[in-house]
Amino acid sequence: ELIKQSIEFTKPRWKNMAQINGIGYIMDQRGMGNVSLLLCNPIEIREIFINIINNAMDAMPDGGSISFCTWSKEDTLFVSISDTGKGMTKEVKSYMFDPFFTTKCPEGTGLGMSIAYGIITRHGGKIEVESDLGRGSTFTLQFPTTNKKISPTMTLELEQEIYKKNLRILVVEDEEDLCDILDKFLSRRGCKVKIVDNGAGAINIIKVEDFDLILCDLGMPDVNGYKVVRAINELIKRPKIGIVTGWEADRKLFDKEDMNVDFFLKKPFKHSELVKHINELFGTDS
Repeated sequence: ELIKQSIEFTKPRWKNMAQINGIGYIMDQRGMGNVSLLLCNPIEIREIFINIINNAMDAMPDGGSISFCTWSKEDTLFVSISDTGKGMTKEVKSYMFDPFFTTKCPEGTGLGMSIAYGIITRHGGKIEVESDLGRGSTFTLQFPTTNKKISPTMTLELEQEIYKKNLRILVVEDEEDLCDILDKFLSRRGCKVKIVDNGAGAINIIKVEDFDLILCDLGMPDVNGYKVVRAINELIKRPKIGIVTGWEADRKLFDKEDMNVDFFLKKPFKHSELVKHINELFGTDS
């Protein structure tokens, strides 16, 4: 079901935009068999499938085929997603799950796959990739399954709920994949989210708009996160600040310059960690 939802979510790109550009993508679902139940966070797992589908289309700018296969073996669920794209070099394969490897290449890999890797491992699963230049790529995901009877429609864990509604959150991040994930995750929990992909733009926005929380990366080109945090601290009405970064951020560096920061999150992070920090800062509406 989550794979079908992911295919539907990406339909505007693989069907509508493709037709406008005169190319075509085939979503081959013939290999999808009956599988065991997977106890998971459905939003996170669906985002992984969406990310892989988008990466596959990045690797096939002239169109192609994406094949989906699912099967169960003993207590393990397998999901295989293959494309007929350009494939990857050994170097790209070796670094693609590294959060610091963010160079956009034809395969579309980068920080998104690092986050995917973190989500999969937290579910007790594994992800493997087979790829050669000119021969496409195949991602195989493995998840432990459960024999317990559960509702087909999974509900979110309580630890994923943001209690304070209508929080105004600014995300300052230059990685498009992470911006997309945070936007969807926070918006679905009642937050009003705005995205800006550079430090200079963030500094301009905070001068004219009020926010309850600003989630800021550090490693951005030109105007980095440190300069953004400094500008936020100069505001008369200072919003809460969360540092979300792949760097080893040291609170002492901020304290030394009297720059207040409310929490730090190291990429890749659990969604529940972010929610915990937000709930600790803002409490509930009641």
